[in-house]
Amino acid sequence: MSDISQINIPDLGDVDEVEVIEVCVEVGQKVESEDSIMILETDKAAMEIPASADGVVKNILIKVGDMVKEGMPFVELETIINKVPQENKQTKNEDNDLAQSEKITSQENIELKKKPTQPVNFKNTSVHSGPATRKLAREFGIDLSQVKGSGPKGRIIKEDLHAFVSSKLNSKDQEGFQHSQPDIDYSKWGDISIEKLSKFQKTASKNLHTSWINIPHVTQHNDSDITDLLELRSDLNKKHKTKVSPLAFIIKATVETLKLFPMMNTSLTSDLESFVIKEYFNIGIAVDTPEGLIVPNIKDAEKKSILEISDEVMSLAKLAKERKLKVDQLKGATFTISSLSGIGGKYFTPIINPPEVAILGLSKTFDHLLLDGEKVLNKKYLPVSLSYDHRVINGAYAAKYVTEFSNQLKQINFLKESFNES
Repeated sequence: MSDISQINIPDLGDVDEVEVIEVCVEVGQKVESEDSIMILETDKAAMEIPASADGVVKNILIKVGDMVKEGMPFVELETIINKVPQENKQTKNEDNDLAQSEKITSQENIELKKKPTQPVNFKNTSVHSGPATRKLAREFGIDLSQVKGSGPKGRIIKEDLHAFVSSKLNSKDQEGFQHSQPDIDYSKWGDISIEKLSKFQKTASKNLHTSWINIPHVTQHNDSDITDLLELRSDLNKKHKTKVSPLAFIIKATVETLKLFPMMNTSLTSDLESFVIKEYFNIGIAVDTPEGLIVPNIKDAEKKSILEISDEVMSLAKLAKERKLKVDQLKGATFTISSLSGIGGKYFTPIINPPEVAILGLSKTFDHLLLDGEKVLNKKYLPVSLSYDHRVINGAYAAKYVTEFSNQLKQINFLKESFNES
């Protein structure tokens, strides 16, 4: 014999209305007493509302985003009514309670002895977890339906989330951790429009996210005095009646610094057991295009003069903006430079372009006043930001690199000679 009953919102304490942030069941789903039906959230905490009996969900009366109050019906359950003698029923309940207690105790003992593990491509059809665990999952963008619970009755605990993240990072079948976004109806707060990400944007998003998740980034900042470099550039431009970008001088200085710090010009092998030291210097340059950043690279930059590098920078930038780059011009870079010097800002954390182990970010040059005795000097400083893979490069090595890079920018005689060499 079955009966359909409504479950109402229980006492919410001193809160009048709360928002429904998650509905944990679907129509037709079997639920047991104390299984979570929905999650409510106040400005202080989240709370689970459980089923009050075993049964099948016949109708869901609320949806995500609704505001609910105490006493409001939120779900209809079809329950089975069994006529059991009172004495037998009491004995049965006591037996069930004992069995359940033993089951939970046994499960807890297993949890203490065994660290949770996560299967690949797991799909959880019935999610059970506490408010704290659900909050942590939302913060990390984890879809709980993909997590296998190791707690009592398959309940998802925090350790399961840790195991889930670890399995994703270590799985050879995954290209890094899979990102997810909460499904929110933003139109509740005003007018919206939706635009599809372009294929280029989706590819860039995937590559950047994979890099950020898989590579332990550390960024070293410094200010480089380029006062003399800018004066040299101005003089040489006038003398040769040309216009060479400061970036060409910076690329030349970068190559010379890489020669002194070869670890910056390496890549880890796929098994992460070794690294490849490259004897060539292909410098990638991040070009801003209407579609986003594209990074072609200058092959064998160590063999080219500053004039040749400048011409190639302009040529590659033009091809990038016209979407005419060849595949070879986008592959094979050993080190990348991302320049925001023509836009603005001061210091940032550029994201490493795998399989490289470092990337140099340039910000907008600024004036810096210095005292030379009683004389005030106006110097031009370039903010530089070096992001490096901490698995390969340690902090001391990176600090020495940016210091030497700043010194190379002051090697005026070398830069002058490099301007015309062929």
